[in-house]
Amino acid sequence: MSAYPLVPAYSEQWGDRFIATLHDYISDLERSVDEGDDVETISGEPFCGCSDCYEREAYLMALKLAIEGYEAGEVRLVDAQH
Repeated sequence: MSAYPLVPAYSEQWGDRFIATLHDYISDLERSVDEGDDVETISGEPFCGCSDCYEREAYLMALKLAIEGYEAGEVRLVDAQH
């Protein structure tokens, strides 16, 4: 039995958009630290560039994108055995 009986299924196009959006968001956050600007975050918390901030913002953006993809029918869970 697999440790992950259900796995995500999605198109390559959706996966590419997911990665690009996540990368752009993190780049914007990094730029805000470099330039000393405040930027609105998904969490509503300030971003200082520490590992906790990176994890919090990356996970929340990934969750947001996954939910949006699911709601749009672009991501679903499938049986890992098939």
